[in-house]
Amino acid sequence: MKHSRSERVRATPPKLFTYVLVGFIALLGLTCLYYGSSFAPGSRKSDEFDGSNRAGFARDRDGVSRIEVPKSIPICDSKHSDLIPCLDRDLHHQLKLRLNLTLMEHYEHHCPPPERRFNCLVPPPAGYKIPIKWPVSRDEVWKANIPHTHLAQEKSDQNWMVVNGDKINFPGGGTHFHYGADKYIVSLAQMLKFPGDKLNNGGSIRNVLDVGCGVASFGAYLLSHDIIAMSLAPNDVHQNQIQFALERGIPSTLGVLGTKRLPYPSRSFELAHCSRCRIDWLQRDGILLLELDRLLRPGGYFVYSSPEAYAHDPENRKIGNAMHDIFKRMCWRVVAKRDQSVIWGKPISNSCYLKRGAGVQPPLCPSGDDPDATWNVSMKACITPYSVRMHKERWSGLVPWPRRLTAPPPRLEEVGVTPEQFREDTETWRHRVMEYWKLLKPMVQKNSIRNVMDMSSNLGGFAAALNDKDVWVMNVIPVQSQPRMKIIYDRGLIGATHDWCEAFDTYPRTFDLIHAWNTFTETEARGCSIEDLLIEMDRILRPEGFVIIRDTSENISYIKKYLTLLKWDKWFTETTPKGDSLSTANEERVLIARKKLWSVAAFSEL
Repeated sequence: MKHSRSERVRATPPKLFTYVLVGFIALLGLTCLYYGSSFAPGSRKSDEFDGSNRAGFARDRDGVSRIEVPKSIPICDSKHSDLIPCLDRDLHHQLKLRLNLTLMEHYEHHCPPPERRFNCLVPPPAGYKIPIKWPVSRDEVWKANIPHTHLAQEKSDQNWMVVNGDKINFPGGGTHFHYGADKYIVSLAQMLKFPGDKLNNGGSIRNVLDVGCGVASFGAYLLSHDIIAMSLAPNDVHQNQIQFALERGIPSTLGVLGTKRLPYPSRSFELAHCSRCRIDWLQRDGILLLELDRLLRPGGYFVYSSPEAYAHDPENRKIGNAMHDIFKRMCWRVVAKRDQSVIWGKPISNSCYLKRGAGVQPPLCPSGDDPDATWNVSMKACITPYSVRMHKERWSGLVPWPRRLTAPPPRLEEVGVTPEQFREDTETWRHRVMEYWKLLKPMVQKNSIRNVMDMSSNLGGFAAALNDKDVWVMNVIPVQSQPRMKIIYDRGLIGATHDWCEAFDTYPRTFDLIHAWNTFTETEARGCSIEDLLIEMDRILRPEGFVIIRDTSENISYIKKYLTLLKWDKWFTETTPKGDSLSTANEERVLIARKKLWSVAAFSEL
């Protein structure tokens, strides 16, 4: 942004040298403070866009205070093409954060202060191509889009991935299922004695948490069973594993079982899975197992495929016996054991908890603990008992999938929504999505949209309306509305709680379509920057991807001024939608824009 010029000062020659020297020292100090070491991108300039600088406000025709629209937004250095702002370990080091490596704190969410943000457009890597379409992408991606092949070499004996010319192929193997996730999934269904060897068990198994998921082949092959997995892994030594999963079009996200609760409410998953996930489950009196206990529904399963489950050497047997002891005190039981896997089951009632002796660890959580509070909340070393209503309700009383998607879930009353309001919301979003698709139809090719984000999901109506399309939706509930996340999972969908004043923990170029309903109004009301949010949306949007922004006419008018700067002007359209039960008093507008495919090389030639 441009800054006002300082007044000229007349000085005599002897004083002039002193002024110049002092000014140079001050400028040098400010420069060092601003740039730190090599953190800031070299293309950033003081007279270009800086979303954290609130100095140059202008008022639009509606009297709303706005930052002056800059002439340009700088492009980040190419070395930042995989930037994840709140998982940047180089930044952690520069800020001298005291993070406990043993507890995995360095893989958790730590955002840069405003003065250290990258307010620039993250470029794609050299040679980037439009991603291969689903379902072909499940088995192959362009190597140029993720030019990191060390995983293929490291996991060559486990069939994770194979470099094949300009592509990377995924045979479907994993650390524990070298011969294919499809066969492994059938074997798990057989262990549980489910009808027809179908792991979904007639729709009662829908939501799965796969921790330490690798490139998410387990989750990829669950999709054909009508099961959706939240495939989770940290940005660790296998740092691009989730990036490969997302490029393949598989539901997945970055995260770690460290010190904070995962951003999912209690009783979200029917099954948790760990296949040699390299997690120390015994640490801190089993607190990580207690986090799984919080996340599993009544009667839920934990599939554990690891040497500790079957090996007979002293070390693994010692670990296995210690895990068995913790599970017994948690009232879990062994449901099945075969070959190299063991499946544990969570109780469906409080009966076992009440029969435990005095002082048995881990304790029950106090009545004041909210098991659904997740944003920046530390894990609790306690067992969450069931409410009176949920006592003896297997799967929390939910109907099987796919009826689960549209049936009012039991926990609606906890968020102050009636079944009638829920049904009306579902119907309203069905009509809204139909109107969106009419606008998108001239531009959307078959299977060109796969990874979708809904930035303010409310009750999940937008995602539910997309169920007839071959897409998956990351439903985001803003932190100020986090109790509603439980409704997302109770519908058989997936998502995460997030604060849109910060960057989302995913790789650049993750989503083909991003939907933002009132997100800008809500974010600005919290004192955060519209400009920062636009740049963050650009970071996670794929080239030739779409944004659908539904907001006030004032916000839409302002956002339109940024379309060319963001390179979202390949195509765009704007309309006034029909009023409905969710419409606000202010006039709403819908803006749909498409991002260009661009490269650093092309812009450097201009």
